[in-house]
Amino acid sequence: MQASVNIMGIDVDMLSNDVFIEKMNEYLADDHLDVIFFTSAEALDRAVQDEEYHEILDKAELFLPGEEALLTTHHVDILEAGGMVVSCKSFGLVLENLKKQDRTVYIVAESPEEIVTLKNYCKSMQPELRVVGSCVYTSELEDAAVVNDINNCIPDFLIVDLHTGFQEKWIIDHELLLNAKLCVAIGGVSGLILSEQKEIPGWVKKLHLAGLYEKLVLQQIVKKGFRARLFRKKIVNYNNQNDEN
Repeated sequence: MQASVNIMGIDVDMLSNDVFIEKMNEYLADDHLDVIFFTSAEALDRAVQDEEYHEILDKAELFLPGEEALLTTHHVDILEAGGMVVSCKSFGLVLENLKKQDRTVYIVAESPEEIVTLKNYCKSMQPELRVVGSCVYTSELEDAAVVNDINNCIPDFLIVDLHTGFQEKWIIDHELLLNAKLCVAIGGVSGLILSEQKEIPGWVKKLHLAGLYEKLVLQQIVKKGFRARLFRKKIVNYNNQNDEN
């Protein structure tokens, strides 16, 4: 049985990075599309208020903490020291440890800049990973066209970086139509990936984006502490309301 923690009435999966790597390799070894959601505080807030959205989240094979702020009342430092998945930075660790090195990926995001960022991030984590396609998703696009483009590329897995709420519903609605083995949703927490890197990557320097990168990192560090304090208050308020009821 898989371990989990209950956060404001929502079960969030807890597993070690080693087990996460094993599961990712297992998912990529079969032909069934498995779905992984890296969740954010925003997603949990929405799930508490919206039962239909909560049910959508429950359909994922793994529902993992995408940011450390979610575990602010669960001794996140101890969990991280113990090698547990506490944020989306574990995704990079997984990419580094794919059993079959020449995997393929398709990226769906909301802007060309996000596509470039994620392409280069994936390549920096796993140089042999091939990005076989990408899509800048807009409301003007027909979903059938997006699905067809993904299927024509036959990727091993998808990375979806769309806004919270929409991305999870889109994935579940199209799950049976997608020709891939794994789908990983990082929308809502993808900005944290770059903030975890201590040095400016070479590809960022080549694109003359060092200043923008440093600004993004600084913003994420500041936001990280603020999110943790804010979310702790929400959890306390939620628990107090339940105790009163």
